Amino acid sequence: GHSRVSVSFMAGGGRARSYILHKMKFGCIVLATTLAGGSATRRLRNTRRLREDTFIFDTVADGTAQATTANTSDKVGTSCSTDNRRVKFMDDENDQDYMDITTTKWHSGGYRMDCVDKGSHTGWQCWATCSPFPNPNFMEWNFLTFEAKVSGMFDSICKPTISLKKRWPSYSSNVLALEGEYVDGGSLSDTVWTRVVIPIASLSTAEWPNVNGVKDIYFRNCGTAYSVNPHYQIRGLLLTDDPPTISAGEVTTEPTPQPTGHPTTANPTKSPSSPPTVSPTEPYWPIWNEAGDSNTLEDPSYTCFEQKERLGITVEDNVFQDYFTIRPDPWVSGGIKFGCQRKDANWVCDRSCFPFDGSAPDWSEKLYLTFLAKVEGESPGCTPSIMLTGGGWPRLSSNKIFLEDSYVDAGSLVTSEFRRVAIPLDDMRTNEWNLNNLYALYFHTCGFNEEGSAYPLLTYHVSDLAVTNNAIDVISMPPTTSPTPYVTDDTLLATHRFIHTNWYPIFAPNREPAENSWLVAENDAWPIVDSSAPSHSVTVFIPFDENVIFSAAADSTIYDKIIVEGSLTIRPVDANVRIAAGTIIVEKGGTLNILTEENSEHTVTVEINGALDDQADPEEMMVGILALEGSLTISGNEVHTKMAPLSQTATAGSNVLVINEAAEFAVGGELTLPDTQEGLNVGHWNFPACCSYTDQTETCTIAAIDGNQITCEQTLMYDHAISSNAAYISRSVVIRTSEASTDRGHILHTGAGKFEVRNARVEHLGRTSTDLIDSTVMAPDGDLNFPPGQAKMIVSHQGSNQIARYAVHAHHSLVEAYFSGNAVLPVGRDGIVAHNSRVHILDNIVVGANGTGIFLEDGTETGPVLNNYIIGRGGGSRGGDDGRFSSQSGTDMAHGGFGIWCRGKLALVQGNHAEGHFGVSPFAFFVHPNFISDKVIPDVQGTPAELAGKKLKDIEPTHTNGLQLQSYGGFVNNSAVATFQVGIDLSYFSVGADDEVGSIIQDAFIKNLALNGRGISTTHSRLFTLNDVTIQGTVAANTITGIWCNNCNGCTLQTPNTTLVIENVASNRGGNC
Repeated sequence: GHSRVSVSFMAGGGRARSYILHKMKFGCIVLATTLAGGSATRRLRNTRRLREDTFIFDTVADGTAQATTANTSDKVGTSCSTDNRRVKFMDDENDQDYMDITTTKWHSGGYRMDCVDKGSHTGWQCWATCSPFPNPNFMEWNFLTFEAKVSGMFDSICKPTISLKKRWPSYSSNVLALEGEYVDGGSLSDTVWTRVVIPIASLSTAEWPNVNGVKDIYFRNCGTAYSVNPHYQIRGLLLTDDPPTISAGEVTTEPTPQPTGHPTTANPTKSPSSPPTVSPTEPYWPIWNEAGDSNTLEDPSYTCFEQKERLGITVEDNVFQDYFTIRPDPWVSGGIKFGCQRKDANWVCDRSCFPFDGSAPDWSEKLYLTFLAKVEGESPGCTPSIMLTGGGWPRLSSNKIFLEDSYVDAGSLVTSEFRRVAIPLDDMRTNEWNLNNLYALYFHTCGFNEEGSAYPLLTYHVSDLAVTNNAIDVISMPPTTSPTPYVTDDTLLATHRFIHTNWYPIFAPNREPAENSWLVAENDAWPIVDSSAPSHSVTVFIPFDENVIFSAAADSTIYDKIIVEGSLTIRPVDANVRIAAGTIIVEKGGTLNILTEENSEHTVTVEINGALDDQADPEEMMVGILALEGSLTISGNEVHTKMAPLSQTATAGSNVLVINEAAEFAVGGELTLPDTQEGLNVGHWNFPACCSYTDQTETCTIAAIDGNQITCEQTLMYDHAISSNAAYISRSVVIRTSEASTDRGHILHTGAGKFEVRNARVEHLGRTSTDLIDSTVMAPDGDLNFPPGQAKMIVSHQGSNQIARYAVHAHHSLVEAYFSGNAVLPVGRDGIVAHNSRVHILDNIVVGANGTGIFLEDGTETGPVLNNYIIGRGGGSRGGDDGRFSSQSGTDMAHGGFGIWCRGKLALVQGNHAEGHFGVSPFAFFVHPNFISDKVIPDVQGTPAELAGKKLKDIEPTHTNGLQLQSYGGFVNNSAVATFQVGIDLSYFSVGADDEVGSIIQDAFIKNLALNGRGISTTHSRLFTLNDVTIQGTVAANTITGIWCNNCNGCTLQTPNTTLVIENVASNRGGNC
């Protein structure tokens, strides 16, 4: 009953071992090994069961991506070839189906084993894949086997070969020649199907020993030196532990080296090699190869050339090779634009240039830019040159590359012939930009000389423009072989890496303190941690291809860092989960999910417990959860009732609350009751020190629920007025700063990826205070050179109150973010912050933000702010924004004590309610144009097409009477029943001379519980329309002013209205009203 297979493996040191393999009924394999110098019996992989045979490709159906779930994916049916122009899947009616692979001097071909639809839907799961499952671990089987035919002209260098490629990092396996021990009979035939059996171990390398995360199988070409390259036919591609028996040919002692592409007898020529005639495979991405690449995919009338009309850029449709011609003038360069050029009303790209799918190219991990070129007009002092631009806003530029010397075939471009240009992209990268989010490639003008005279105009003729990860043959001179200018110093001297808009510390095992441990997750499992490890001595690293679920109920370790490049999901299985760490970092491409299952009673608590290190982290970015262009999703169970009004006053000394109707609260849950005391003298110059003020906000822990009657565990200390709202603040996911933590944490996302925080309790996060902002000042050490995006930072001033360390913060995010259903509890300065990001801020509860509960920081924020409940606790500087505006260049704002504070007019603020006590105002707009007029509105999904990518100063002139609240958003149906100095604070609203409407305040209800203050206050503003606005006072003999206007430069504020009700205040209008 045993099957007997004779194969050979390669031993270290170049000796060959012969094995007899016996498949045993016990599920393990015994190796009888014969080796020079002795014999031994060994057990192979006896730590795992034998895997079932798994076909990679068997029938034509395997040539296209298949659905992995019941969900529908539009990628089902996508080709599973590495290049569908070089690889065909053949349906053989009379025999077994096969792959037909035609390689060229530039291109190999093969089969892709990757997920083709991932990330466009909730959960980041794969919906459509090639192979039975994406990116298999080949080491789970012992052998790769298939049948093959091959034709071509072969020699000692050019042979049929095979290799694998890893998804990430982009490792390659050994390149194996399909001959000798691997092939039945020792060699392949062009007429007879021949069996190939390859031990997986033969493919492993030192950098890729476990052959996991396989993305591609390549049947390889022989390189540019060979005019005839292999033509493969492959069938029955199978992973197995039990391969067919073959008669091994002559055994080679080492895997065949990868072909060099240079036969020993070939002499280089001075002219470039002929351009490819077909589109290359995955390591080669054609940008412009033919005339049709000159225009957008969707509309051929829309050009992909930059400055086409001004410079008269032309295209030559040539039989041999198309090319384009650019002649920059002394002032303007021209080139090729990339990515989306226009989006429709649904924010779908309907005009796209390369890569013709609406996305902006990312060359941060690409190796070479190459093209064919000839040039006219070169003169002393004027050398042809190119440059890339992109990186988002503000737009960044690459290093300028002069097209000469080692970058060009024969060292220079000429007029008479096209020559190959090959530029290592490392030479174009800068410390500020890694070549992501590309906008355009420019062929540069030489401009003017030192005497002010224009240089003769250059004329560029360009063809076969591409980016590639293959080394490029420049016939007479190779591309730069020495390190690029940046890599000259020990990289351990670099302290920071640049990500999107800021510098962040560099992490690596060799940068850890000697007593610390750096543990790496393997096999999709959380690493084993010594339970006796001291606090903050362990860093856990989740590599790119690992998908780890953490569900430990009793992990007492306080981790120093958790670094996620792969995927980490923190969720309960059968018990509550708790994890504590100083900092959790989600790197670019990584995914962190913190979630609970709907209808489960189990919870997740993530505690931030750490201490700032001003030496390693002068800007104090760490301590918290940071998604640095990674994907961060925090999602608790939905809370159906977030707030409930009291149907009768809750009195001090009682422990019973009566609400209007039964609510979906839970015993053990918590309610926050706002401060509803009346008559505070908030207008006194020395409040609160003058007046024995005590904050009367308090918490009720629910002991019992009987219909609409709630019993608290505690006796109430204060009265809470009828109709005030109890806020339900319990959630199944809790993110909080530990009581034992030295410093408070924060949550930040920046750049690409994903950012969603839903139904979570965020507690005691945010460490920026309402004191004067005092941020660290540092800059790269210009005397040291490192890889692009790295630097040693020199600190010229160590700050004591860093800006932007808020509780929940979208910081220049390039994705449409969502904050919904959360409870954000006492915070240092600002609770929920959208900074130059589009964030949907919906149905949240924010309690006790000292600065502002919800902060729209730059004026470029377009996401809606809907149905939030903000409870003030009297914190903040109690000062207005003008006091720090000029001295701090507009960076130190919203410190006074606010509910919702907006720097601009683009967001819809609707249905929000404020209670409690606010140092200044529950609602404020400060729209002074200084310091923000050059800010650019993020070009992300959901942003109105007419705003995306525009500067604020360019939007205002497009509106005849000025940009107003209702132009794109609005202030609608908001209410406040609270203590404050100003109910709605409106500053620096400009209107046209003929405007009779201004910004509209719609359906507002403002009730002031204080002794004094203002219902609405305006500064430097002439005109508002108040529709269905009610302003009320509550205290007898108050000194409240209904509407107050200040400093409108001699004008009289106009407030046309349909229904304006002002009740129980000392005076309806004051100031210039």
